[in-house]
Amino acid sequence: MRKINEKDYKEYSSWARENTANQVYPCSITEGFQSGEVYVNDGPDVESVFFWHYCGFGYISGHASDDFLQDIYSEMISGRNERRLVLITADDDVTAFFRNRNVLIDSRAEYAYPCRDGFDVIDESEYRIERITRENISKIEGRIIPSFSWESREQFLKEGFGYIALDQERVCAVAFSAAVSSMEIDIGVETHEDYRRKGLAAILAGRMCEHIVEIGKKPVWAHSISNKGSMNTALKCGFVQDRITTVIKKDETIVAR
Repeated sequence: MRKINEKDYKEYSSWARENTANQVYPCSITEGFQSGEVYVNDGPDVESVFFWHYCGFGYISGHASDDFLQDIYSEMISGRNERRLVLITADDDVTAFFRNRNVLIDSRAEYAYPCRDGFDVIDESEYRIERITRENISKIEGRIIPSFSWESREQFLKEGFGYIALDQERVCAVAFSAAVSSMEIDIGVETHEDYRRKGLAAILAGRMCEHIVEIGKKPVWAHSISNKGSMNTALKCGFVQDRITTVIKKDETIVAR
């Protein structure tokens, strides 16, 4: 496969919008909101495009040949790049290619937001809610936080946004724009283990949804099919499960020989 020069990413925006598994992550790259890479198949005619987001999520648009999929598989298991590769697809042929290889295959629930009026939240008086700013972003710790999908704080503060819940000066939960395109914003959430099951994720995600709708975009939500906590938060905020996609990633328990 052939890597595309960053200055030409916009030429592949239509391919990003036509992805059957997800649009916001591929579009975030081609529209210049977030970092990532774009690859196409070898040859004079483009038949398939691979979008590899900074966070590690990968998406394929078009008809991927076995050679193209083999290149992606080699990148996934090689360890040449420090960034992980987690392939997310709704294409049964892609899934079939990866079966019986050194990968783990899981399912991912994707949600649509029907812009329902109101959602169920808890009393916020016990916690202080703040917009993420240059002054408080350094207080945020965890795995699913802005640094998960944004290459730098400056990039996030320019193109993204989010909210934190504080107990005194301790950040106990965060919700933020994990992926941004001209039409959609994917919401990422993380709650400190000491503050789970208090509804904080729903409070912050609700704030996110309100603002996303206000600026004329669509909120997006997705999670591993086994993540019941994320499912409950999505339903509280008015999301409706839209489809199930397939997640393919390297099986770290297998030692290369």
